Amino acid sequence: MMTDHDKPLDIDSQVESDDLQNQSQDDFSDHSHDELLKKLQDIEQFEWIHAHLATSGQPTIEQLAEIKAQGYSTIVNLALSDASNHLPNEDRLCLELGLDYIQVPLLWECPSSSGALFVLDLIDHLVQEQKIWVHCAKNMRVSSLIFLYRQFYLGMDMSDADALLEKIWQPNETWTGLIHAVRLQLQARQSTKELAQLS
Repeated sequence: MMTDHDKPLDIDSQVESDDLQNQSQDDFSDHSHDELLKKLQDIEQFEWIHAHLATSGQPTIEQLAEIKAQGYSTIVNLALSDASNHLPNEDRLCLELGLDYIQVPLLWECPSSSGALFVLDLIDHLVQEQKIWVHCAKNMRVSSLIFLYRQFYLGMDMSDADALLEKIWQPNETWTGLIHAVRLQLQARQSTKELAQLS
């Protein structure tokens, strides 16, 4: 899906992201983390990314309450309001639970590369200071972006990121195309920054 020559972005938050990744590896064996997984594993396509980030398909109202209880402060929803399994009034329900709510819908049939890049930068910004939960209908939209996030923001090897993506799904032609388009934007950003550093 991506070439072995792809490199993680040299972005300002890379040190913080490395710290999050190291923290995630430490927390993974903790008893508290095991308890967290037990409480959240029933959420559709739940995936724990690192100490400040988790993803899933559509949570129920009860699951949103549990997400809040586990210390997450912001919900980011990439699904449309007319998704087959959407939660009616999710924005109001989240706010009433004390969760910040951000919806950045990506069309399933023709997702926007600029919208996807915005989501990646949003995630990278938010996780520096809080725990966030990113979901869509089935964790297909989200996992496609997390594939890129793991590589370009966390510095994960392409083959490892691809193996984790395939646990959720094998992206179709449309979403494979999106991944390639966003990858090119991320690589261009990296090249621009490298040239600026040389000048």
